[in-house]
Amino acid sequence: MVDNEKVRIMTRIAIYEKNNEHEGLALAKYFREDYIKYNLLKTLVTSTLCFWLFVLASVFVNFEKYLSEFGSANYFKLVSKLMMNYCIFLLVFELVAFAAYSYRYYKAKPGLVEYNGNLRRLIEYYERLETTDTTKFKVSSSIGGDIDDLDMSISGRDKGEKDHEGSSKDQK
Repeated sequence: MVDNEKVRIMTRIAIYEKNNEHEGLALAKYFREDYIKYNLLKTLVTSTLCFWLFVLASVFVNFEKYLSEFGSANYFKLVSKLMMNYCIFLLVFELVAFAAYSYRYYKAKPGLVEYNGNLRRLIEYYERLETTDTTKFKVSSSIGGDIDDLDMSISGRDKGEKDHEGSSKDQK
């Protein structure tokens, strides 16, 4: 017999998992601060790599210009200008990333709350079913099982071993 309440809950859970698998469920592993910090760190690494690749490409494109100014260039001024541009570049990208990841987390949070509520309702449903249904047997959570099961398995094994020993003696 199909229980409509269980089907509705499981359907809501499956729809959320299918539609928000990459966004919401991946976000559920993190607290807000940890999620934002982790993604800001990823943004820092990728934006640093992109900036220095852009500088390298700029040097290759204007190589003749830089080669002609090589002897007369003020290297302290050049490095300070490059580092200033790098800091501005990082600041802009980190602010944009902070806003984007904060928005993404806050957008996914209500769906996660509903998803966890549905999971809780499903667990409560199964707990109610377990306590009201007396025909089902509860599986023992201990490793060895019940002591009665152990006695039966030992006595059954002894009987089987005796039968097996007799047949093995006959073969020899």
